[in-house]
Amino acid sequence: MTGDLINQLMIVTFNQPASNLTIAQQNWHLQLGHPSKQALKSLGLHPINQEQWDTCARVKMTLQPFQGHFTDVQKSLDCVHLNLVGPISPPSASGQQHILTIINQFTSYKITCFLKNKSDEFSELIIVKNLIETSQETNFKMIVEDRGGKFMNHKFKELTEETGIQHTFSPSYTPEHNGFSKRANRTILDKARCLLLTAEIPNQYWAEAVNTATILSNLIPTAS
Repeated sequence: MTGDLINQLMIVTFNQPASNLTIAQQNWHLQLGHPSKQALKSLGLHPINQEQWDTCARVKMTLQPFQGHFTDVQKSLDCVHLNLVGPISPPSASGQQHILTIINQFTSYKITCFLKNKSDEFSELIIVKNLIETSQETNFKMIVEDRGGKFMNHKFKELTEETGIQHTFSPSYTPEHNGFSKRANRTILDKARCLLLTAEIPNQYWAEAVNTATILSNLIPTAS
């Protein structure tokens, strides 16, 4: 610790030991769900060497980024991306086997819903849609999803026709073109795996880990 007297005020400078800084970096990395170096920098935090983290290496080393091409948006809910993952084994502690991810492209805000059955996806989407539209006082303008047949049913078709929502698909058999939702899912699932591995929690609690990972992901600034 050093100090200088400037204009009758003592200005004190604290020299933080390197070991303490390293501990602080590690704590932030853990508490934020093992974010990337870029994510830590965007928060004004010092990044750590992720190669030294066995958990990060086990979860992320083999993955390659998706290259997505997205519609330009001007305001919230102009474009909403949907993605369904499952069935997941083992089921969650509450019996869910599917994850429905809903992403607002304008804000990159993500919502994850847990479903026991794939057939529950439409009713869950309607619940979330109504809550979001009421809170933001605006409506969904476009919904983008892949051609996996997950939402292509008569109820969804009726919804888009009645509300005027534009429904678009990524190209068949090329889910990387729906990169926005795929990238969001990868980020969330990576974080969830890291949380489970670090805490040594049984895999059946993956839904709790995914929920926490979604919250942490929404706290990290994005380029969108």
